[in-house]
Amino acid sequence: MDYKLYHIALSPDLDITPQEFADAWNEAAETRKIDANVQLSQTSGAKFLDPVLAAALLSVPATLASSEIYDLIKSVIHRLQEKKTQSQAPRKHIHIEQTKKSDGTEILIIDMDE
Repeated sequence: MDYKLYHIALSPDLDITPQEFADAWNEAAETRKIDANVQLSQTSGAKFLDPVLAAALLSVPATLASSEIYDLIKSVIHRLQEKKTQSQAPRKHIHIEQTKKSDGTEILIIDMDE
């Protein structure tokens, strides 16, 4: 099976560490079912939005549509936020922007809309 690799950049506004995101993603039944996983990059302490240094690497089957990937990311983030706040507070809208560098590297920038 062919896989597509995305670099993940998490906004500090999400209050989610790359390690928390990777653990939640890799433990989720729906992501295991499609054989998609997240690994921390060597630069997990990188500043948000540095286009060269992302926090995590997401590997997904190449056949998976972008909208499905975005929905899975949002679901994992919402679960993490609810777990941290111990409440069913109104969900803030999560914004995902995909950029492609000249070398072909794809970066998913994840933040919250105000």
